[in-house]
Amino acid sequence: MSHSQPNTQSNSPDKGTLIAAALVLAAVGSMFYNLLPLIIGVAQDDRGLSPSELGLLSAAFFLGFNAVSASAFFWLHRFGQRRVAIIAVLAASVAMLISSAPSYPTMLAFTAFAGGAFGVLYGLASTLIGRTTHQARWFGVKISLEAMLGVLLILILPNTLIAAYGYSGLVAGVVLTACLLAPAFIALPRAALAADGSSPSPDTGAAVPLAGERTAIWLALSACLFFFSGQTTVWAFVERLAANADFDPDQVAGLLSLTLVFAVLGSLSAAALADRFGNLLPFLAACALFLIGDAMLFRSSEFLAYGTGACIVMYSTGLGISYCIAEIARLDPDGRHIVLSVPAVGAGAMLGPGIAGFLAEAYGYPAVLLFGAVTVATSMLLLTLAWRRATLLAASKLGI
Repeated sequence: MSHSQPNTQSNSPDKGTLIAAALVLAAVGSMFYNLLPLIIGVAQDDRGLSPSELGLLSAAFFLGFNAVSASAFFWLHRFGQRRVAIIAVLAASVAMLISSAPSYPTMLAFTAFAGGAFGVLYGLASTLIGRTTHQARWFGVKISLEAMLGVLLILILPNTLIAAYGYSGLVAGVVLTACLLAPAFIALPRAALAADGSSPSPDTGAAVPLAGERTAIWLALSACLFFFSGQTTVWAFVERLAANADFDPDQVAGLLSLTLVFAVLGSLSAAALADRFGNLLPFLAACALFLIGDAMLFRSSEFLAYGTGACIVMYSTGLGISYCIAEIARLDPDGRHIVLSVPAVGAGAMLGPGIAGFLAEAYGYPAVLLFGAVTVATSMLLLTLAWRRATLLAASKLGI
């Protein structure tokens, strides 16, 4: 018995190494989302897909992403972290390669399979980071790195693999990137996550959650879903707005990479501010910025207004999602519910473009922008209700 404790410690990576591995997990798991405008644009140009087919392609990915990551609430803590990550990245790579087949049904089905595997990676990353102290800071860093990887790929892929092989080249670029980053997963522990969030985790001493409160966390999860639905609706079709306005494709490609830089700046703002102003006020500010940027995109016939609006929208994405998920982590009663933020994000990312594709066909792109505004405004109300309920519960426990 005297040897068991040293052996356990020697097999556990230090806090910094584990956080770094979690950040790489998140970057790989989020690649499809961060490349979504490029994926939709290349799929339409190379495969001749209609707006509704493009919306369904995005929805298929996030259907798999949501289904598997939601189920992770029940099984993720049962299996070794390293094994889960390695199997998931292999499954994602194989499914993505098969999805590049010319057949649209095959493309749709295996994109959904890939979504499930990427959802596992993202769910594990979010769970690890949600068990740290200063969640807003680490979620801000996480989203910054995710967007930085997206910027890099948007700059590299169009003039290399996409130019040579079209949609198949884009898929190959995603798979190659995942395989190059996968060795970082070896830093993850062999052990499973503790079900109660106690061990092993990247950090210790997290604030005591509001134990037993379920309504507040479900309201916060709903806010996350609505926020990301609105954000993804605009992000998914921002390239199509430019094509509809006949903007120069090279200008648009440069702007897309610039918008991801603004997403990085938004999440870095969250990392810098951390919990100095709590989670609610920065989130509401991010939503207000989104509404301003979305309104500017209505004037998509003017490139300056279009570009400024797109950058503001993406800044608000990086800032807002960091604080929304940090609030979910703060409310999390047992350290397990944070993984449900992944299907909440995925459901928003699935429903938004899926509905928007049909809106675009029926009513044009202004309806897409209006839909985005309504969903983000709804998220403001939901997170405010979650914060208020949690605050009232804490006050009642203190006898106030």
